[in-house]
Amino acid sequence: MILSSAPAAQVTTIAAWALGLPSLVALAGYAVAAALREPAGAALRAALFVGWIAHALAIFSDIAGVGSDSVIARFGFAPALSMMIWLVLAVYLVDVLIAVPLLGNLLPEKVSFLLSMRYYAGNWPASVWLFRGDSYRKLDRGLRKTSPWVYDQLSRFYDRRTAVGLVGKVMAFRLMHLHGRALGPLVRRAIDRPLGEYEWVDGELVCGLALGWNFGDGHLHDERLLASLQAQCGFEAGELRCIFIESQPLGRARLHWRIADAKLGVLEEGHVSVRELLARQPWDEQ
Repeated sequence: MILSSAPAAQVTTIAAWALGLPSLVALAGYAVAAALREPAGAALRAALFVGWIAHALAIFSDIAGVGSDSVIARFGFAPALSMMIWLVLAVYLVDVLIAVPLLGNLLPEKVSFLLSMRYYAGNWPASVWLFRGDSYRKLDRGLRKTSPWVYDQLSRFYDRRTAVGLVGKVMAFRLMHLHGRALGPLVRRAIDRPLGEYEWVDGELVCGLALGWNFGDGHLHDERLLASLQAQCGFEAGELRCIFIESQPLGRARLHWRIADAKLGVLEEGHVSVRELLARQPWDEQ
């Protein structure tokens, strides 16, 4: 941050405080933002915003000559450069704090829930993958994975009953959120055999196996991942069915869902109302 200076005779105590205090706050805010790592995204934006506001006050005090003997506004190279830096930050903050989140909330299918600032809101895209029988073993034969199948990992430490209970916690986590309540009727529509013949796996777990990383964003394990796995593993019709649920858009009380088969593509899609989901329990009693 660059500000102009005035002759010592024109500087008063008020001018020094009016220019110096917001300048120090702005410098501190920018320094904190520069020192933070990317995972601390919220803190980074907060530090930038505080520095940006203080920077604006410093520029105003500098150009207007607040508290100085000068009665004419000053505007030279230094405050002009400082204002340009401030305007660049203004464009960035408007983009990341207003424009992108607004677009992501209006059109959640187009923008990651991270950029839309929907994290920890319980309103995310999600998916459930249903492998019939032992068809999940095709992942071992056709895909170079980062880790073994979920239950193969857990079997090194737990018996089958305990492993199923641990994976069941992931299922319960999904079902406890509003969009998870849609899974009860959708699972019945997606499969053509008893549920006991399928391995129910959350999309985040499949994403972790296939990509080596996930952050809860359902767009990482949607039809694009399904098509990629199908090209490498060659599932037969009915062996792998997926349910994809998009998050609720701003101003529309409904969620878009799709049911897809690995080989046949999208079989069915539609919308479910939030009112209907609120009337349901997280899981069916029968």
